[in-house]
Amino acid sequence: MKITAVFSLFLSFCLVACNKPEGVVEDNLVLRNKGADMPIWVRGNIGSQKIVLYLHGGPGDCAMCYRYYFESLEKDVAVAYWDQRVAGASSGNVDPATLNYEQFGEDAFLAINLLKQKYPDAEIYLLAHSFGVELAWQYLSVEGRQDMVKGLMLVNGTFSTYRWLFHVREWVLKEAEIQNDGEAKAWAESNPVTPESVATMDWQKLYRYMLDLGGNPVSLLDDKKFVLEYAFFSPNTALAQYSHPAAYKDVYDKALRSYDQSAVPADITIPVTLLWGKKDGVVPVGVAEETFNLLQNCPKKEIVYFENSWHEPFVSENDKFIAEVRRFLDL
Repeated sequence: MKITAVFSLFLSFCLVACNKPEGVVEDNLVLRNKGADMPIWVRGNIGSQKIVLYLHGGPGDCAMCYRYYFESLEKDVAVAYWDQRVAGASSGNVDPATLNYEQFGEDAFLAINLLKQKYPDAEIYLLAHSFGVELAWQYLSVEGRQDMVKGLMLVNGTFSTYRWLFHVREWVLKEAEIQNDGEAKAWAESNPVTPESVATMDWQKLYRYMLDLGGNPVSLLDDKKFVLEYAFFSPNTALAQYSHPAAYKDVYDKALRSYDQSAVPADITIPVTLLWGKKDGVVPVGVAEETFNLLQNCPKKEIVYFENSWHEPFVSENDKFIAEVRRFLDL
């Protein structure tokens, strides 16, 4: 009798768990390219015929570990969480020489193409954050790729290393004056950012001054629910989270210094929204304003500022962020 009761309970659980609502998808895809095995987890309402592809930051961060902040979107659209090469839960035998912008752009093209093959009737929107914005511009720098996506959401990321560091220095000078930090002010004043100086300057020291002045004080570890989700429900691991970025140290630094896709925004004709944490020192609002002005032929463009956010507005003002994404997607 007890065995029958337990079996009935188990069967009921299986029926509930296995019969997903119509239009809801839980697909685990793998993109294999040039030594990298990159997972793409597709979750949510594919019946909407809309997919938001999340381009995570880093380089070397993760996608699925941030599902905690985007999961509410899955009721309305499908969200594709893609771990880039040598990032998150990706694996394989990757040649460090492939850790360059051109390769990341190619990977993005193949990831989008894979989603289109799997879901041919779905529209794809890019949601790019931080390094993911650099990746988005790199992807879009190739003619014809823009036609594969329906819209572009850019979150605190840059189109040019020179313009990024220029605005970080301006942010440091302003905050150093406000906070009476003579050391940071003196260093920034003696290290101007020019197209020439970017090739040799100690940008990491500038970055450190920015962080010390409160350029991004948000810690994900302060959110206990996020920590629990990350620890028990994310395919990413803490080991990967903190070891992957080290792989980029040398090759990425060289590529970063010459990164410039400032000509690309002028060719964009799909809708674009910039979702920007206004307090951010990592990628200050000056970059958002320049990006907006460079979108000269974009028929629909806007900047949405998050007054109480730094580098991750989807963390500090999540409800507003998700509402703005829904509005952009016409939900």
